Amino acid sequence: MAFSEPDVHVMFPVPLITVRVTNADELNARLLKEIASRRETEPGVERSNRYGWHSDLDLFARKEPAHAELAREIDRIVAAASAKLIPEMPEHLVIRHEGWINASPCNAMNAPHDHPGVFWSGSYYIHVPAPADADDTLSGAIEFIDPRGSIGTTARIEAPFTAERFTVRPAAGMCLLWPGFVKHWVHPNRAQEERVSAAFNSWFVRRN
Repeated sequence: MAFSEPDVHVMFPVPLITVRVTNADELNARLLKEIASRRETEPGVERSNRYGWHSDLDLFARKEPAHAELAREIDRIVAAASAKLIPEMPEHLVIRHEGWINASPCNAMNAPHDHPGVFWSGSYYIHVPAPADADDTLSGAIEFIDPRGSIGTTARIEAPFTAERFTVRPAAGMCLLWPGFVKHWVHPNRAQEERVSAAFNSWFVRRN
């Protein structure tokens, strides 16, 4: 008995968008100075962060020049990614954002969590130190957890569609974007230097 060549459809894809900001070094240097000034007067808050400093959710309202420049760049990145993945975006919708700064010293991490109620979540990396151990591939890495739940016995076979997690080791100047429902966490920073990033959420509202 003959049969046709298998026609493969990918069901329920979960995108992870990676963008590298060109000439990010100069912007990142200015951001680090502005963040240092903020930390002198702002105690920070605790969310998923364990240790370290987490700012208020005011990145897109800040007046500091580098903060404002980063906010504009993130807005452009989210718009470009949305246009690429949602080519028939309704014209009556516009993007809104919230964002914050994370500064993670040695051993700081972020517990597993997701971001309910938003369309996109993302992170831009301002300073990523080299790990204390050159063989350590997980220091400060962000890990995404399969949102599909248990996949049962298929997990006995290793294949891209059976993977339970996906890990990215970021670099300064990199921006990651993923759906807000995807649970994720950040491995402990094993370097002696702080890892500094800006995290954000984005969603759509009706145009006024």
